[in-house]
Amino acid sequence: MQLLCEAAPDLAAALPPVDALRTWMERFIEFMATKHGMADALRVVLTDDGQRLQTRVDLAEAIDRLLAAGTSHGATREDVSAQDVLMALGGISLIAGNERRPELARKLIDLLLHGVLAN
Repeated sequence: MQLLCEAAPDLAAALPPVDALRTWMERFIEFMATKHGMADALRVVLTDDGQRLQTRVDLAEAIDRLLAAGTSHGATREDVSAQDVLMALGGISLIAGNERRPELARKLIDLLLHGVLAN
């Protein structure tokens, strides 16, 4: 998961903000789908304030970097938090990622991304 978090700055530098955010979201879902047993671990990461808190912080920081890049270009809303996006991605992962339903995952990412975009 650390590599996923570390990818955010590179994506933000290499792609337009919305494309960088979408690519990171897709990688998150793909990572969760390919790692067996990650559903339970993800649930703990997203809800437990104990030892898994640092992983949640790292993920939120990666998302925040991508959101900030979007906000600075007027592409993403300022009132969307990284925690909100992370929780939504967790839901997408639990619903579509672990069931290996990539078409549903893409549709749900599109819906999430639409909610993040500035009008």
